[in-house]
Amino acid sequence: MGVIWTETAAKHDVPRNDILWALEHATGSEKVDGRPGWTTRVWVGHPHAQTDRYIEVIAAARGSEFVIFHAMPLSDLHRHLIT
Repeated sequence: MGVIWTETAAKHDVPRNDILWALEHATGSEKVDGRPGWTTRVWVGHPHAQTDRYIEVIAAARGSEFVIFHAMPLSDLHRHLIT
């Protein structure tokens, strides 16, 4: 599965390596509404191992496509995913 990065994923200046770290080491995640036919999830995690900060990442998957389109510092909307 290849990763597709949209321009909106870089809107908040979160580096790609931080996004991938947060996805691989997520503290929590949940399915969210998205495009029909796609599975869309939000993940919450640290951007790297040496921080207490959290970021949120939202991506959609369909078949072999995995599209990352949102990454930013954790908002109150997804804070409940910190476990």
